[in-house]
Amino acid sequence: MTDRCADIIAELEKGLEATISLFQSFSPDELAVQVYDEEPGWTVKQVLAHFITIEKSMQWLFNNMLAGGPGSPEDFDVDRFNRTQPQKLDGLDLAALIHQYRTVRQDTIAIVRKMSENDLDRKGRHPFHGQDTLERFIRWAYEHVRLHENDILEKVGKP
Repeated sequence: MTDRCADIIAELEKGLEATISLFQSFSPDELAVQVYDEEPGWTVKQVLAHFITIEKSMQWLFNNMLAGGPGSPEDFDVDRFNRTQPQKLDGLDLAALIHQYRTVRQDTIAIVRKMSENDLDRKGRHPFHGQDTLERFIRWAYEHVRLHENDILEKVGKP
């Protein structure tokens, strides 16, 4: 395993445990707080569902690029995806969401464990970031979570 892969795995693992701890720290009332005013207007709990659905879709992107594909299709509508996919998990309780998040993140880590240094430099298309490297897109998995977590903490009023 390369140093870059090891660094990415360490960040993914650290982020996994931090995210689970964060969501377990919320009361039922805090989980129901609406984080975003604009569409889709997710609650704290729905943001966790977003983490699950988006990272699972990103695994498709990673595997596509690893197989020599171009990455995300040009016509992929990320806004539509974000409006429709997380709500499919609305019926799950927090424990089930945490279990799914752990599984999805562990699957991402397993993908990175199989990668070589050269794989990280593969170019492809991301539906939000456009053209860039596989490394950039994988790192975005944990950076993206941190951005939403900061929004949640601000909205819930926790440091």
